[in-house]
Amino acid sequence: MRNLLYITTCMILGLLCLGCKQPQGDGLEQEHEHFPAHWPQDILSASKRMSQLLANPLADATANSSGQKWPTASAELADLVGWLPILAADSDLGRQDFARIDSWSSRWTESLRKHALESPDIQGLSNLEELRQVVGQLDEICRAEQDRLDRFARDL
Repeated sequence: MRNLLYITTCMILGLLCLGCKQPQGDGLEQEHEHFPAHWPQDILSASKRMSQLLANPLADATANSSGQKWPTASAELADLVGWLPILAADSDLGRQDFARIDSWSSRWTESLRKHALESPDIQGLSNLEELRQVVGQLDEICRAEQDRLDRFARDL
């Protein structure tokens, strides 16, 4: 009897708590409002931006359209590499490509974040050439995916 009363009380309290939370609008604005200004539109945009950063390893932060300063180049690169699995999961990439991207992110994110704390630019990064190769492979995956999407759109 006591257990039944306890369970009933917990259920009522749970329902009351759920009822107190009213979503504002359609909820989409709230879902994405925590993303930083340099969050890429998709994995293709992230790949392009990473290539740009590696092409100019001495680049520093630039101001966005609202005048807000973005992170340093090394911090932005670290963010992008860390976000790759999320962006890949939000795409139509296959399991094999996703697994490669996830592996790259796991391997590089921590060292890139440590480097970003020490230096605003990418120049002094150890294994810079290896990272360029990884980003080149990411570019290939993204180009192949874009080609696939373009063919799909033409066939509609």
